[in-house]
Amino acid sequence: MVMAASPEEDYRYSFEDFSRKAERVQFLAQHPTGDQKAFETALLELEKAHLAYNDARDALVRSLRPTLVPQTPNHRLKGWGDDHRGQDHSADIQAIAELLWESAGRPTGTAEDDWRRAEAIVQRAVAAMACG
Repeated sequence: MVMAASPEEDYRYSFEDFSRKAERVQFLAQHPTGDQKAFETALLELEKAHLAYNDARDALVRSLRPTLVPQTPNHRLKGWGDDHRGQDHSADIQAIAELLWESAGRPTGTAEDDWRRAEAIVQRAVAAMACG
């Protein structure tokens, strides 16, 4: 039988995973290889880690202060819970679009394409989190 990790352990692991993936994106941004697919994959992994970190952070807070958030299954507040589909991810999309633009050398006329690619990355990350 496998024991579930404590909220503190989940939080620590998710923070470390998010940090590693952020470092990977930073490295790729600072040392461009021209492989846009690899950069987009790193961004996708970073966004999934970001969502997992948010979930672990929220679970830790709930475990420390259970009265802060009602424990009913249908209770959803932005940033509290694991249902990312209904949340506004525009800030995440904007940040990823800017990273895509910068990694491509800041070309002119690519804003709409960068935004669409960033939306797709966030949508894939949210879908992956919904699947477990």
